Amino acid sequence: MWSMASARGRTYGFGAATLVACCVTVAMLMRALGSSAGDVDPLSAAIALVSFPLTVWSGYLTFQSVRWQETDLIDASARLAAQVVAVEREARRQLLGGHDRTVDLRFVFRPSPAHSAHGADVGGTLAEVADYFQRLRPRRMVVTGAPGAGKTVLAMQLMLRLLEQRGPDEPVPVRLSLASSQAHLDVEAWLARHLVGVYHLSRPAAHALVVARRVLPVLDGLDELDSAPAPGYGSRSARVLRALNAYQQGVEKAELILTCRSDTHDALEEAKVWAHDAARIEILPVVPTEARRFLNSRVDDPSRWAEVLDSLDRAPTGPLAVGLATPWRLTLAVTVYEQRDPDTGTYAHDPNHLLSAHLNSAEAVGTHLLDLFIPAITGLYPRTRAAHFDPVLVRTWLTTLARHLDHNATTGRAIAGRQLSGTDIVLSRLWPLADSRRPRTALVLPAVALSATGALALLGLLSTQGPLVAPWPYLAALTMMGLIASVIWLVAWDDLKEDHEYHPTRTRPRSFTQRLSGGLRIGGLATGALAVIAVRQDTPIPPAVAVPALLACGGALALLFSVPSPGAPESSHPALNIRSHLIWSLLAPALLFAELMFAAALASGKDAATALALTGAGGCAGGLLFTPPLAPTGLWYVILLVRTRRWSPRPLPWRLGHFLTWCYDAGLVRVAGTAYQFRHRELQDHLARDAAAHR
Repeated sequence: MWSMASARGRTYGFGAATLVACCVTVAMLMRALGSSAGDVDPLSAAIALVSFPLTVWSGYLTFQSVRWQETDLIDASARLAAQVVAVEREARRQLLGGHDRTVDLRFVFRPSPAHSAHGADVGGTLAEVADYFQRLRPRRMVVTGAPGAGKTVLAMQLMLRLLEQRGPDEPVPVRLSLASSQAHLDVEAWLARHLVGVYHLSRPAAHALVVARRVLPVLDGLDELDSAPAPGYGSRSARVLRALNAYQQGVEKAELILTCRSDTHDALEEAKVWAHDAARIEILPVVPTEARRFLNSRVDDPSRWAEVLDSLDRAPTGPLAVGLATPWRLTLAVTVYEQRDPDTGTYAHDPNHLLSAHLNSAEAVGTHLLDLFIPAITGLYPRTRAAHFDPVLVRTWLTTLARHLDHNATTGRAIAGRQLSGTDIVLSRLWPLADSRRPRTALVLPAVALSATGALALLGLLSTQGPLVAPWPYLAALTMMGLIASVIWLVAWDDLKEDHEYHPTRTRPRSFTQRLSGGLRIGGLATGALAVIAVRQDTPIPPAVAVPALLACGGALALLFSVPSPGAPESSHPALNIRSHLIWSLLAPALLFAELMFAAALASGKDAATALALTGAGGCAGGLLFTPPLAPTGLWYVILLVRTRRWSPRPLPWRLGHFLTWCYDAGLVRVAGTAYQFRHRELQDHLARDAAAHR
């Protein structure tokens, strides 16, 4: 509630500041125009000009409120289902290593101490899981298993089958990572925010679907909420379970699907906490016959694997069989030992290495495969430009991220009341990695320094305009100092609590042509306004300089507004959203003040060289001043990159978003909502442990 109120207050505060700035700017320009403005009162003109867009905006909001009241649940759920199908198909393909074959997992029913769902059979297979779920009353299921057992794959399979069989009034299964939930979970609000932020539904439509129980939450990773191996009654996972038990549909518990490691769920049951009215199923280890069937379906030359398969049959409880008893480990083995040279086709590794004497335990087999996984991936998935990624650098950068997540998970640390995630890689929230001991100081000092520098530079530039700012020098100074104070408050305290996710109300992304056309209209209006000032003032700037300058200002604004705004549907991908933050936070204030200084130069009769110099200087000063308070996310991200260079103890690449996008395409990480996650928790833990062992 506090974060919502603070966000609303900040919005109103910046809105009021913008109105004041518009009034002052227009009044200054009217005063500069002097006699050419006639008997028009500058302040009245400013208020009238500002009132017009406010009237248009209020009319738009009225139209939106009427449209939001006409939410069609059937149409909204159908559109949501189509989006979920596309997302989950791609996620499943990526999780299976770009293949469509998976192990036909077997599971058994594990009754809870009390309050189990009715209709649960003794067990089934992956192919039967949808029918198994449909028979439950209420339809609530908890999927448990060992690490790498295939819980997420089973949940995806269940979702896709339910979507194939879904009727118009059936709920839409939507997968969410529990790591992104708050300590005190409000299930309805969390589901609605996810539908808005990830699937771009309008707020009213998302709220209506959730309230009508047209959304079936598929909650992944209950075991990732606590650092303790055996969470108790007061743990975060126990609080989430109690919130889910209170999540009702009429007089019964609402439908849901939940995944959790078996040992974590057993510990919660010992603390007398579990999902009520749910059927708990446990995925069994992969038997050698199923492993043989899977490998034969995935490899190009089964004869290369003959000795490995024979070893699995001879010793079904041996180190190799146990080490390959999960779909994740089998997928690792296929990825590593099916790697081939792109030119000659020769295999990089021989699968018979799995029979080496030093691989005498299941843990040794897993470590061996994980050590070879990243080099194999960099060979299979080269960069789209120039050379391949260096496997050593890829491992170094991923290790930095894994150590950061592991530190968050083991310490359970929180900043400004927000617990840092132990699994989610969100670019706008990685800034504590730059300085884990003094994260606030790492943000506040650069922000204040930038704003102070910009304020002083802007005051110096305005003082050169003479009569343009003569009535308001002290007001301008107080405004600048107030903005610096707001930076300290905003960066040091309030914004540390925010998600930095902007929730759009549009339901469909706009094309580049649509965005560019809107930008051209805005740029054209700005260019026309500057041209009017230039003509009315009879400026000494020659047309050969003024016309290109005006076109450049309008073109820059057009290109800026053609970039998706932060949080828009076009920039909802984790890497694209931070790019939008950077572009808007750095360029929007700079372009605005560049145009204002250009207008001031035209109005005060400066020559061409001086006008262009003032334009560039004003843009730089405005960008320095307003970037920290208006959009701190981009500033924080830049500070993160500056402080995590290769020579630092926490190295990351300059183009971190580009690198993580490549990792996603290659199968090293996956996308969960608006965050990246390591493809499997075992990979994250392996990198973090290896880094700790070599420190």
